[in-house]
Amino acid sequence: MLKRTLKVIIPLVFLIVGCLAGASNSWAQDADYEVKAISSSKQVDETKTYFDLRLNPEEKHSIMVKVTNRSDQERTIETAIKTATTNTNGVVEYINSDQNQSSGLPHDISQFVKTATPKITLAPHESKEVEYVITMPKTDFPGILSGGIIFTSENTEKPSESSADVAIKNQFGYVIALVLHGEKDVKPDLELTKVSLGQINDRNTVFAHLTNAKAAYLNRLNVHVKIKKKNTNTILYETQNSDLQMAPNSVFNYPVSLQETKFKPGKYLLAVHAESKGQTWDFEKEFEIKGEEAKELNEQAYIHKNQQHYLLYLVLFLIFLLLLLLVYLYRKRQQKIKALEEQVAELKKNEE
Repeated sequence: MLKRTLKVIIPLVFLIVGCLAGASNSWAQDADYEVKAISSSKQVDETKTYFDLRLNPEEKHSIMVKVTNRSDQERTIETAIKTATTNTNGVVEYINSDQNQSSGLPHDISQFVKTATPKITLAPHESKEVEYVITMPKTDFPGILSGGIIFTSENTEKPSESSADVAIKNQFGYVIALVLHGEKDVKPDLELTKVSLGQINDRNTVFAHLTNAKAAYLNRLNVHVKIKKKNTNTILYETQNSDLQMAPNSVFNYPVSLQETKFKPGKYLLAVHAESKGQTWDFEKEFEIKGEEAKELNEQAYIHKNQQHYLLYLVLFLIFLLLLLLVYLYRKRQQKIKALEEQVAELKKNEE
């Protein structure tokens, strides 16, 4: 039996809403503070609740966000700017964007947006307006730069029914999306750049690295992936998902889970069919699972034991017991027949 490491999960509440498709100002219903974007004079679409701006090269422009403490305690809230990326669920990610990959970014939006107030201290029920200064690049760029203005706060609570010095920390956050338009719009595109192996939730997983190298959102993306052994037609693993979204210039590590089975060494073929708003893409890429890599990952993975083997062993054991019973009954019957024959022989002998 392999020893398994118990993982302790610290409660982390991040319900992100702030993507381009129906972006919203807030994202943690249980948070005791809230944020609100104050409309900018450079707003492209006034109906958007996030910042959707068109500025000239080297132009400076300030945007404001109102932050309100709704609690009865003082709160310190941290704010930062993050580039939009795509996570393994096909969702645009801001908070944990450092964990995801980008590809061919014309500029890093976090380098062009600054605030003099990275930490906001609020008295109970106090509101403050926080300024962010945007300084556009010297040269124009095609497409868009996309990111998010992040707000996070840690609330520490001590259980009232316990005298133990133990505190429960819950982290709450908000995202306001920020989009800066360049000189002209571009269409998104998709590539299959590579295939890799890994794990999600201790389950072996094959990742198809899908790259949107254009500075445009890829919306309503439907993806269908099949994996089979090289030079065969039998599909070993298959998955499909719809209504996904990719951030501009991002990499989407699309996961194909092997569920609770092992990686088996060999050469394989991964095929992708993807669709988005009239655009379609088809890719195929060969990859190899090597013995050492498979062994290492299998040792770390949760592998479901094949119950069919146990059932087979149980059936064979029952058949063996049945055969023993039949042999026993047969011998008992033969002993009775022999005893009767001896009795008959004895009676005949006495009659004579």
